[in-house]
Amino acid sequence: MAKNDKPLHWATRPFDYGSLSLDRGQIFDMTGARNDEKLLRLGYVEVYDGGRDALAQCSECGALFVGHNMRIGHHEKRHAQRHLTPDEQDRLAEREERMLEKVAPIKFDQTEASRA
Repeated sequence: MAKNDKPLHWATRPFDYGSLSLDRGQIFDMTGARNDEKLLRLGYVEVYDGGRDALAQCSECGALFVGHNMRIGHHEKRHAQRHLTPDEQDRLAEREERMLEKVAPIKFDQTEASRA
């Protein structure tokens, strides 16, 4: 648990949260920001219940992840030195988006418009 017994959360998809650029699987402490409820409702964030794989820490930046594979994905994305062509960058981004749609789809049926 985080300080003050607030639950920790993990990002199901990469997104920016305040000054953080979160990667899939990254553990973080929600700050009570205006859109926190929407992030939970739409599936960008889940409460970390401790029931997944053992926490894995990035050796470069110290960020925590819900599992070893997600930490590896973060490390390759943020810390590995690769020089990709624009076409390779596009293919990589498309492949990542297809994977995210399979494993962590956005819950569009939970938008305010769809619930009205």
